[in-house]
Amino acid sequence: MRTSLSVLCAAFLASMYFRSYFGVVGPLVSDDLALSPVEFGWLASAFFGSFALLQIPVGIAFDRWGVRWPMASMMVMGAAGSALIASSSGFWSAFAGQVAIGIGCARIFMGILYYLGRHHSPDTAARLAATVSSVGSVGALISASPLSFFTAEWGWRAACWTASATMLACALSIAASLRRAPSARSALRTTERGTWRLPKLLYLVPIVSHFHWAARSETLGRDHISQASLGMARMSALS
Repeated sequence: MRTSLSVLCAAFLASMYFRSYFGVVGPLVSDDLALSPVEFGWLASAFFGSFALLQIPVGIAFDRWGVRWPMASMMVMGAAGSALIASSSGFWSAFAGQVAIGIGCARIFMGILYYLGRHHSPDTAARLAATVSSVGSVGALISASPLSFFTAEWGWRAACWTASATMLACALSIAASLRRAPSARSALRTTERGTWRLPKLLYLVPIVSHFHWAARSETLGRDHISQASLGMARMSALS
């Protein structure tokens, strides 16, 4: 179980990295590929568009084939998408890469919850999900200052190649480490050993809090930057 938990943490870390890495890499890509503001907007939103559109198909795939192979195969596609961006020479290749990354990341978090829920009782699954969320959230931190330093030293293409290799390693680890999901009857017996009561659901608080405060911090950050820019503009006008 320790091996599979480590693999799930690494996969979620990669997903969290790709969710926010474009804030650092995007302007560099735009300058290098000479993108227009409209093209940059499409490129920035391509990840989230493909990510959102696949949520229902992801659930159907998990119910039919389990977690291991759908999750591993789509993560390989995400790795290919990052490699495509690293080698892109124009808007359309970079756009396709972003779409592929969104497809690769779409299955990760839901796959983790599905896998833990099928193999463990509710209280254990909730604790493990909180652990995976806490460890994997480091990926969002890596996509900030460490990524800025990396791109300054080696360039954004090297960063994308490195992320592609990491995603591919995670995909292979998922394929090699995850167990086959139990049958529906076995999963029902596992679920019956615990019930989703409020004290057990409290283990999900770190997960919800993380996404809430991340979004709030981003909004406050944008407001702070806007107010600071407005203040500087007023001071310039007065002087």
